[in-house]
Amino acid sequence: MLAMIFLLALPKGGIAAGGLPVTFGYVMLGALAPFSVLSALRNGGPAPAAIANFLFGYVPISALAMLKLLSSGSSYGLAIYAVTLVILPALMLLIHAPVLERLSERQIGEPVKWCLRFVVFWGLLNFVLFAVSKRFIEIPYLTINPLDLGDIYSKNNRRGILMKLVSTYNNGNIYGVCMVMLLPVYWYFERSRTWLCLFVLAIILSLSRTVWAGLIVVTFGMILSGQLRISRPAVWFSLGSAMLMVVALLPLMGWTSDRVVDTNLGGRMAQWNDVVLSAFGQAEVRISEVLYAGLLQSFGIIGTLLALGALAFPVVYAMMNWQLFTPLRRAAVVGVGSYLLMAASDAAFIYPPTIAILLALCALAYRRGDRSASGNPSRHIAAPRPLGPITLAQAAARLR
Repeated sequence: MLAMIFLLALPKGGIAAGGLPVTFGYVMLGALAPFSVLSALRNGGPAPAAIANFLFGYVPISALAMLKLLSSGSSYGLAIYAVTLVILPALMLLIHAPVLERLSERQIGEPVKWCLRFVVFWGLLNFVLFAVSKRFIEIPYLTINPLDLGDIYSKNNRRGILMKLVSTYNNGNIYGVCMVMLLPVYWYFERSRTWLCLFVLAIILSLSRTVWAGLIVVTFGMILSGQLRISRPAVWFSLGSAMLMVVALLPLMGWTSDRVVDTNLGGRMAQWNDVVLSAFGQAEVRISEVLYAGLLQSFGIIGTLLALGALAFPVVYAMMNWQLFTPLRRAAVVGVGSYLLMAASDAAFIYPPTIAILLALCALAYRRGDRSASGNPSRHIAAPRPLGPITLAQAAARLR
C-alpha cells in the first residue's frame, strides 16, 4: 500500500543523493523485493510471459546500454539507465508481478482509486490556486523532491496566464502521460461519474498537445476493447465537452488553433533530424523527449528493434491471446499501447514515475486471473474460451 502511495499519489516524494533524486516509491519497490521473492517462490513464480518479456526484451537492450555507459564512464547515465532498463523491469516483471496474482481486483482497485483521486484533487486545487494567486503548494520530501523546490515555475509548465496542471508530478507532460496510461485501469475501478469527469478534466488541464493526442488515442483503444460503447449518448457528450474545453483554453494559453497541430512537435522534430542511422548507434546513450529518436541515436537500428521488442511485448502478447484476457488485463494493455504511441512525441521515459507505471501496467497485463488465498483461481470467474486474437471484423464491430 505504501509503495502504491509513493508511486501514484506522491511519485516525487524523496530525498536527494549525490545530485540525483531518490524517490521513496522506487526505494520501497527495492525494500519490498525480498518479501515478494518469498511470496513468488511459495506460489509458482511469475507468469511465463513476464519472464519472456524480461529475458528476451529488457536483458538484450539493457546489456547494450550498460556496455556503452561503462565504456563512456558516465556514472550519472549509468545510474539512470540501470534503474530504468535493468532494476525496475526486474522488480516489476519478475519479483512484484506474482504478488498481483495473490490480490483480488478489489485489493488492487481501492488503493489505485484513492491514490488517483488524491492526485486529481491536488492538481485541480493548485491549478486554481495558481490562476488566482500565482502561488503553488509545495511540500518538500512529499509532493516535491528537495532538488526541485521552487523550480516548478521554470520547468516549461507556463502556458500564457496559466500553468499546466502538474499535481504531485511537478511537470505537466509527465503527469498527463502517466494519467493517460492509467485512464483505462482507473475507469475500470472508478464507479463515480463525478470523479471520472474530474480525472479527464485534469488530463486536459495538463495543457500538453502530446497528452491531448494521447487522450484521443486511449479513448479509441477503450472503444476497440469494449470498455467504452460509443452508442451511449454520454460518451459523445463527454467527447464534445472535452473538445470545447480545449478550444476555450487556447486563448488563455496565448495559442491560436494552428499551434495545436504543430508538425515541428514544439521544436522536438530536431531530435529526429539529428538522428544518424547506424547498426548500434552512437557512443553516447541519451534518450530525450522523443523516445524512438533517442533509441535510434543511442542504440542504432538493431538496438532500437531490441528496445521495441521489450516495450511492445505485452501488446503483441495480448493481441495473440485477446479472448483469454479479463477486462482488467485488457484495460492495462490499452494503457501500455497508448503510451507507446505518445512516446513518438514526448515520452518522459527516464523521469520518475513513468517507466514504473508502464511496467506496473505490463505486470497487470500478465496477471493470470483473480486468485483466492490458496492460489487457486476464484470459482466465480469462468474460464475464458481460447478463441484466438481479436479480428479486424471484431474491432470494426466495436465502432458501430
